[in-house]
Amino acid sequence: MVLGPALPERALAWAQQNLAQQIVEVGPIGGGLTRTKWLLRLADGARVVVRWCDPTDWGDTGREHVRRETLACQLLAGSGLPVPRLIAADLDATLTGGPANLVTWLPGAVRLDRLRPAAVGGLAGLALAVHRQPVADERRPPVFSYRGPAEPEVPGWTSRPALWERAIDLRAAGAPSTPFGLIHRDFHFGNILWERGSVSGVVDWAETSWGPADLDVAHLCSDVAMLHATADADAVREAYLRRGGRLEPAEFRYWQVSDILGFLPDPGHILPAVAPARPDLTAASIRRGLEDLLAATLG
Repeated sequence: MVLGPALPERALAWAQQNLAQQIVEVGPIGGGLTRTKWLLRLADGARVVVRWCDPTDWGDTGREHVRRETLACQLLAGSGLPVPRLIAADLDATLTGGPANLVTWLPGAVRLDRLRPAAVGGLAGLALAVHRQPVADERRPPVFSYRGPAEPEVPGWTSRPALWERAIDLRAAGAPSTPFGLIHRDFHFGNILWERGSVSGVVDWAETSWGPADLDVAHLCSDVAMLHATADADAVREAYLRRGGRLEPAEFRYWQVSDILGFLPDPGHILPAVAPARPDLTAASIRRGLEDLLAATLG
């Protein structure tokens, strides 16, 4: 058996107790920033995923990640959406030494290439389906949190400081009264799996929140703008509207600006995660893509 780095035997034993088949191989799942997930291959060839958060490294944040992902799997069970199925969870870490959950593995691969209109439409429709999921009041996840610095500052790398000053002032003016619902809260290309041109999975529900659907759309638009261009971000927003989504222009402007500010002080931090698939990207191109989106958003 090949053990994944830092996955303790307690967590592995707990996972085995919740599986009918023997675990024959364990390996870390890369591609993200948290490094808290491992892929377990079973004797019959099936695969499952365990998230385990070292309490020393992650503390309350790790517990919240596991709790929110567990809740999302429960809320979306039976929805027909391509999301992981929850197998087991140890939220209080009594059995695993750190908060953990065990979920089904979903097939597919991450895509960072430019999407065709049909794929954009399918992705927009999937986002809308998540946002329309009914959630009982007592089952709501926590309200979203703003990302980035509490008091954002004009980034030192920009040649358009006035643009960022406008953005900072807009967010400081306060949020509009946009309706809240279930959101993924980290809806970007790295958490979307594809097979044969269609979405086969939406994963990593660790930041599941109660908030405006605009935030999921805005986060995806930011990602697309950094990977490609503002026009591609516009196509995502327009596809969501065509599918029946609600994005009031003035309200969406606020949420898009808020999401962009969440990447400060430097959006270049996403480069290590995307560089293997997109060696053409640089910190400068990522900054330029985000700043161009900000300019278009503020008009």
